[in-house]
Amino acid sequence: MNKLIVLLVSIFFIISIPSNLSVLLKEPYYDCLKNIITDYEIDTFSKDSSGFYNFCNVIPLIDCDNNGNLNGTVTLIASNKTQTILDPSSFSCLSNFATLDLTGFEITKTFFQTKLSSDSIIYRKIILNLYLDQSVLLSPMPQYKSIEIVETDLGSELKLSSLQGLESFKISGSSVLLENDLSGTLDSLTILELEICNFMNFTYLAGLEKLNLTISSCFTDNFNLINTIETLRFYLSSKDGIVIPLSVISQISPKYSFFTVKGDIETPTSIIDLTPITSPYTLTIIGAPTLNINGIYPFVYNSNVEVRLYNCSISSVQPFSQFGNQNLFIYNSIGSVPLGEFNSSNRFIDFSNNKITSTIGESWCGTQISVTNNQMEGEIPSCFSCYFNSPASSIAPTFPLMYDRFVGNNFKNLDRNLKCTTFAPRVDVFQIPTGIIIYGTDIGYDPDNWNVESKAGYSVMVYGKKYFILTSTPNMYVNSDRIDIEFFQPIKQVITFPTRDNYTYPIALLAIFKTPTNFSIDGEFLSSYIGYSYQSIKVNGVPCDIDATNFGNVNCTFSNINDFAIDLNVLQVTVGNLTSSYIIKIQPGFSNNYQCPNNCNDTIGICNLSSGICEEPYFQCLNNCTNTNQGICDSSNGICTCEIGKWFGDDCSSAYHYISSSDSTSINGGEISLYGFFGSKHTNLSVKIGDQPCSPILYNSSSVIKCNAPKGSGIKNVTITQNDYTYVGVNIFKYINPTIECPKKCSNNGNCNTTTGVCKCYSGFTLYDCSAVINTNGVGNGNNNNNNNNNNNNAGVNTTIDTGSGSTNILDNQTKFQIYFKSLKEIDFNNNVVNEYPLLKNWSFNNTESNESNIYEFKQLINGTSGGCIVKTIIEEIKDENGKQFTFANTSFIVDSGSIKFTISITNYTYQSTLNTLQLDLISDVNQINQNEDCNTKNTEIDTTNINDQSTFSYIKISKNNKILAGRFINKVISDSRPTFFSTTSKTDSNSIIVTLNLPHCINECVVDPDFSILVDSEFKNQCDESNSKKWILPVAIVVPVVFVSIIVVVLITLYKKSTTIKVMLHATKLKRFNKN
Repeated sequence: MNKLIVLLVSIFFIISIPSNLSVLLKEPYYDCLKNIITDYEIDTFSKDSSGFYNFCNVIPLIDCDNNGNLNGTVTLIASNKTQTILDPSSFSCLSNFATLDLTGFEITKTFFQTKLSSDSIIYRKIILNLYLDQSVLLSPMPQYKSIEIVETDLGSELKLSSLQGLESFKISGSSVLLENDLSGTLDSLTILELEICNFMNFTYLAGLEKLNLTISSCFTDNFNLINTIETLRFYLSSKDGIVIPLSVISQISPKYSFFTVKGDIETPTSIIDLTPITSPYTLTIIGAPTLNINGIYPFVYNSNVEVRLYNCSISSVQPFSQFGNQNLFIYNSIGSVPLGEFNSSNRFIDFSNNKITSTIGESWCGTQISVTNNQMEGEIPSCFSCYFNSPASSIAPTFPLMYDRFVGNNFKNLDRNLKCTTFAPRVDVFQIPTGIIIYGTDIGYDPDNWNVESKAGYSVMVYGKKYFILTSTPNMYVNSDRIDIEFFQPIKQVITFPTRDNYTYPIALLAIFKTPTNFSIDGEFLSSYIGYSYQSIKVNGVPCDIDATNFGNVNCTFSNINDFAIDLNVLQVTVGNLTSSYIIKIQPGFSNNYQCPNNCNDTIGICNLSSGICEEPYFQCLNNCTNTNQGICDSSNGICTCEIGKWFGDDCSSAYHYISSSDSTSINGGEISLYGFFGSKHTNLSVKIGDQPCSPILYNSSSVIKCNAPKGSGIKNVTITQNDYTYVGVNIFKYINPTIECPKKCSNNGNCNTTTGVCKCYSGFTLYDCSAVINTNGVGNGNNNNNNNNNNNNAGVNTTIDTGSGSTNILDNQTKFQIYFKSLKEIDFNNNVVNEYPLLKNWSFNNTESNESNIYEFKQLINGTSGGCIVKTIIEEIKDENGKQFTFANTSFIVDSGSIKFTISITNYTYQSTLNTLQLDLISDVNQINQNEDCNTKNTEIDTTNINDQSTFSYIKISKNNKILAGRFINKVISDSRPTFFSTTSKTDSNSIIVTLNLPHCINECVVDPDFSILVDSEFKNQCDESNSKKWILPVAIVVPVVFVSIIVVVLITLYKKSTTIKVMLHATKLKRFNKN
């Protein structure tokens, strides 16, 4: 086996022989080597056809120059026939060579003490039954520069005195016990590589530049003397299970710049803080799987420190904050985890040869990362792919080339032929007088790829995105209107940038139709590239699709052959927010290149490039502003002024769409209709219910959109996007739950309709939750008067209408309930109040419009509204003995005799935005008017727990002195003659409830229906001194529909037939009217 190893080494060198060398080794070196290979039976050299050994032709065994002299290494390999011990005197006939490289020989005891002609000796003993005398390492060696011994059985002490004069000494394969027997320092030794059994004081090795120590199994020492090591590069490894203490790698004042540790390392329990290290320092860890804190990266350090991990164990890349913000190199240490997002400032990250999965996102454009040989997939961001063909970076010449950083994965776009279309640099020349700023998209990581005049250096502002370029001449661009920069990567090109964006108007010097549809302009201050700034080319208002552009030229194509006139066509060139206009002649091949004096700046008119004459312009608007129906054309500039709040776009063809009403559907989803104003143009139309698409879209017109709503529940926003405009209707869509609970489960005094959530009370009970008891003696029912002047607890109720304030007051001698409309508010998308109009005390009473004595009408003009908005309230007393039936939003119910119906209408309201809606605030309050306490005296109680948008109705209750004001709200609104869902909210204080009705964006008609009842509590006592008097209740109902109307005639009919009412059952009084005070 051992001799086979020698044979294999010999074959390795023999196959390296080139066939075209013919130099022969000169005498006496030829005869000397011939005798050596004969005496020691070396068979790695062969004879040529003339019988000569081709020593110089066996490379790399023998190094010869062109004249046949030795000038490098003499390599000799023992054969399986070699038996003779190698004597150094055999080499006395050789000279002028640098290194003697011996493999497989047994040598004499004094071989290393004999000085040969070479400067260095490499001795590899790989045949195990040969033994090197151990005294070799104890005796001084002659003045070799380098000795390297590969020996498996050396087993000797090493005295440092034996190394005097050597520059490099290496032992591998055998452990040594170090002994410092020096009387002074050993300055000549610069490289020392050993397998050791102990540490010693290394202070005496003052010239060390590289120290490589392997802790062997014979090691019984401690690591304290490691602090005496001072060198440039220190390599420390362990084997045979010896654990390196954590203190070795956590030194805060190492005396070396490069420290490599290989092998088992003590497991840390806290972060290893290397931030006190102030000098440049690189720490490399190899094969330490326990060097982590529960799988987390264990180091923190400053920018002068670099840590590299090989074959360690890090459980996850995230959170990325575990790695700090310095350069990071982790190889073969991270398992199958996703890369995640980059949110740090590390400049260089190398995660090669790990098992990282997932994609690499755009966030990683803020660093230079290498993920060679992982398990990643997807698209490589363009900030990297644009530079697949770039050479090595000047700022990191040893970092992998950009393309190589992504090989060994499953990326879809790892292709050197991929074109970069996203490179978009920009320039700022005025922020800092000493230079310029270059920034933009995919501009790369190496400003040395940019040729800027007088560039004197650069600094990083945002890595990969923004750089400051220092110029040797301050303010060199102050008087310049442009700057040329040459970019070498990703495509070699010169780009001209304007130095005064949005200041210099674009200039056309030549305009020509190359074909009937292909148009070209030569000039100045055009967009430096597509997307550098907004740019449009129009002829007679018709846009031209831009194909290519730079500072001095633009090419574009008209989508079809337009019916332009030959002469007097208006060309508009827009860059940014600056537009230049010209008159051109349209004839394929004709050059419009006649310049006008001072570009017509001194006259009224624009330049006719076909004649060089300034002419008064007439601009035709695009599509005549959609046939003049949706905007007005300004012929002085060809720009449409669209109808405010309704249309937008270059030709006013796009609508500011909105929803006025919507259908509901079950929680299983299904077809719905959305009604409103949507215009006739529906580019890229999409609808969402909440955050889910309503698709497919089944039908769309200017007033209706139909689509299939997804499954869902609750109240949702509806979002409609088309023509690059998005409308959001807030909380206007409702999923109908098939089962709805009733308030308090009807208090066990009625049956619950689980479809509507409405109680049907048993006989003798009333109120929305069936919790009140109806008086069976007829006391307090209808209009029956029952005045008892001998009792202070008279339950008689008096209802009056305040013709000044428009409020309804319901009172007895102790308690006063009041209901009134507080204000009308316009609300924006963020629920901010845009306008608010107070309604109380601004009414004008008018009783002449109705011939019926039981109807009262109020009006007020809302000042400040552009359309002259009118708010109208109608109050009607219900006199029908059997009550009156009303229908609202497909819901029917009876209003009892003696009740009062409130109707409020709002007409001609003009919104400031189609995204805005209306809110109507209605207040119900209660006050004590008699401070004398009696058996019915009771504090105010307010209950809003039954406001439930999921039910058919929502309810509120306010009570005082055993009297109750109960409110019911149908959760629907009739918007533009169609029922739709709306929501109700409330807020309270100690004596009142403010109910806010959130109306949709209705235009023609909006109707809402709150419903109130005044009840005497079941605990009310008609006479306090009659303990056995029956408990009774007085129902008083008040229903207030709210109507938003455009066509009054239609509304009057609709109000009477379809409105719900606030039912008021009056006890002991008739409706009364009093004048404003």
